[in-house]
Amino acid sequence: MKRPVLMGILNVTTDSFSGDGQLGRSPIERAAQLDAAGADIVDIGAESTRPWATALDPDTEWQRLGPVLAAVTRQPLPPPAGQPPRRRAAISVDTRHAATAARALELGVDIINDVTGLQDDALLAVLARARCDVVVMHALSVPVDPELTLPVSCDVVHEMLRWKAALQARASSAGLDPARLVFDPGIGFGKTAAQSLNLVHRAGELSGSGGRWLYGHSRKSFLRLFTGAPAGARDDLTLAMSAQLAHAGVHMLRVHDVARHAALFDALCG
Repeated sequence: MKRPVLMGILNVTTDSFSGDGQLGRSPIERAAQLDAAGADIVDIGAESTRPWATALDPDTEWQRLGPVLAAVTRQPLPPPAGQPPRRRAAISVDTRHAATAARALELGVDIINDVTGLQDDALLAVLARARCDVVVMHALSVPVDPELTLPVSCDVVHEMLRWKAALQARASSAGLDPARLVFDPGIGFGKTAAQSLNLVHRAGELSGSGGRWLYGHSRKSFLRLFTGAPAGARDDLTLAMSAQLAHAGVHMLRVHDVARHAALFDALCG
């Protein structure tokens, strides 16, 4: 089993679904903690995509993101007290707005994480001119509309493969090398809980199709199939599924509890 890339989550929001929004706290300190815990990537977002979240305009989004990105793109991140500095984790920005992506790239971020999967022509044009990697997520609506899901009869893995092929063609026609794409099947975004679980169980079919795949399963609502615990108490289940996804060849895992994931894969991968 190959060790997956760990993407740590940093929400600069007040209304994250998992209750970990960072407004009122120090997001720079949190980024440093994720880095020290073993995150390969720190994914920073200012707009919540949870059900019924309030959409942000690009200016408001940048008011939250700009100061944080200006600090964390410096080398290295300031270490937590008593710990030595380490190489800075790569910085990803979670945004669906072209203006925000362009500003973030000017500051030297490494990855743009587009939760709308290249649906916006303006954002696609910005990304085509850049050199960064691009995470593209499958979603039927952003923010999430819980009433809008793929048909129950849909083979969700075949749908993801069809979507992947269409994305590769769209990227290529816009001058964006498809090799720069990382595919996220969008757990919980337009899928029933059963469909999300099916995507976990059949992850090997997606990773085996080629390209890099990212799973954002951490603390998601489909885990209520197994527990009544609130989102912040679902890390044990998340870890179990992370091990399964790594065995299936998934390239990247987007998670909240980076330290426990790093320890898990230290034990499994050596």
